[in-house]
Amino acid sequence: MSKKEQQTNREVTWSALQRLQFIEFRLLWEGHVNRRDLMETFGISVPQSTLDFREYLERAPNNMDYDKRRRFYFPTTTFKPIFISENTEGYLSQLVALGATREGQSIPGLIGATPEFDILPTLERRIDTSTLQQILECIREGISIEIYYQSLSTQAPSWRRITPHALASDGLRWHVRAYCHTKKQFRDFVLGRIMDIRETQPSEISGTADTEWHEIIKVTVAPNPSLTEDQQKIIERDYAMNQGKKVITMRRSFLFYLKRRLGIDDGMEKPPAAQQVVIINIQ
Repeated sequence: MSKKEQQTNREVTWSALQRLQFIEFRLLWEGHVNRRDLMETFGISVPQSTLDFREYLERAPNNMDYDKRRRFYFPTTTFKPIFISENTEGYLSQLVALGATREGQSIPGLIGATPEFDILPTLERRIDTSTLQQILECIREGISIEIYYQSLSTQAPSWRRITPHALASDGLRWHVRAYCHTKKQFRDFVLGRIMDIRETQPSEISGTADTEWHEIIKVTVAPNPSLTEDQQKIIERDYAMNQGKKVITMRRSFLFYLKRRLGIDDGMEKPPAAQQVVIINIQ
């Protein structure tokens, strides 16, 4: 979002901004919007909906035209959103939210004509509420805590003391980033594998010492050169690459998870169709 767009968003109240975003979302993804849509979604009056459309036209005068016969606003040929991104993820993320709860859109009724869709269910990862509450308290207060943890590298769970300082997700699981007083290093602990928790203590360990967490790296990925030229082109398109590569900015501590997500296993060869993307540079 540009500075101009950020300034535009700051000039309106949160509730008004939601309605302006709604107007723009419908114009972008459904091709039309009217006052009834706004009134039914947000429970506002006719005068308020009129003011909202007037407000939108003042801020984006060349973005929509009103068709008196059909009683809808339609996007113009020069339509360019200023309150939302035109990135497709904005729309697809709403479908993901709907798929999770069937009522979980970030803005109520954002999608009107919902297409038929479905999403592969995600296996629920159990995280104990009390455990998360205490971990969050440790992060806030800068204290350590003992956890009864089952690592897959050991046959049985054991007690170990950690000093948590952050939470991290690899897209499938949530971890607590913490200093392990047993291993004497910062590590990731899967929240769902903490079986019990006890005894907080003051800690002299600061999260600022976690260099892998605080170091931001740029990982450049490209299509597997073993793919055919046409196959490489479609991988470039699929991953929105620029000139045959894409740079991912991330914390160094996430590198392991990125490799796993991309199917990149160090020291193991895969057929090009299975290993579609390779890392060509890390800096």
